[in-house]
Amino acid sequence: MSQTVQLGNEPAVPEKGVTVELTYATVAAFEQAVEVARKHPTFQQFGEGKALRVRVTYQLDELEALQELKEAAWDLHHKRAWLHGAEIDWHRMAQLTHCFRELLMKPRREHCFYDGNFWMGFGCRYAIANLSDRINNEWLTMGRLEPGGVWVFDKARIADYVKKNLYTGFQHCPAFDAEYLELFLEFFPERIDPVEDDRWQLLKTRQGEVVGVGPTGVDTAKKIAYELQEKIRQRRGVEHTQENGKRKLPAALFAPYQPKKKKKGLLARLIG
Repeated sequence: MSQTVQLGNEPAVPEKGVTVELTYATVAAFEQAVEVARKHPTFQQFGEGKALRVRVTYQLDELEALQELKEAAWDLHHKRAWLHGAEIDWHRMAQLTHCFRELLMKPRREHCFYDGNFWMGFGCRYAIANLSDRINNEWLTMGRLEPGGVWVFDKARIADYVKKNLYTGFQHCPAFDAEYLELFLEFFPERIDPVEDDRWQLLKTRQGEVVGVGPTGVDTAKKIAYELQEKIRQRRGVEHTQENGKRKLPAALFAPYQPKKKKKGLLARLIG
């Protein structure tokens, strides 16, 4: 049941779910967003007039309702979001819930590992760490070149870099798998010799200075990612993991997106 709360008596933001708050604005989008929010039983209203704020909390199995509110509030400037009680940038909340909703609607092995252009191995698109020879590949330059052309990665530095990007809210995504992340860092090779392993190439500046190492192409990056997934899957146990090595998600999360069985017509029931 929605409720109006007097100033000074505001309840704490719930510790579970996605909470959004909208502040009064003199645009039609605000009224439309409030009407959408009002349909949810957690709707709350604080203050009145120009001091009006509304707040509502959605669970991660209510992403369709949250999507409707996000679309209605798209053009509003004064809005806040919390994820499991911790404030998070609105755009990060929007990214996380949009991405997870996509996964539920169309589960695919590569969902968390491929953004449509580049592959990544850390189990989340938002690691901002591509297996690529050009874009978002700073992590592939973290290390040193040994005499003889062997590149040695600084795994501790890579771990810090990746976790800095992921632990800004994305760790709350139900598809985020911290154990997978640790195992990927363990299984990822520490030393790469592009001469012995022709899937890799040295990355160089325009002046010819070697600054890192990367896959020779997109298809190669996919093969490397899949190879590491399989190693992780075997370590964790195939009965407990998805094809990509990450833990299995509860079937209930997918239920709202499963096609409903059509009822048989009278003739179909009669003939079986």
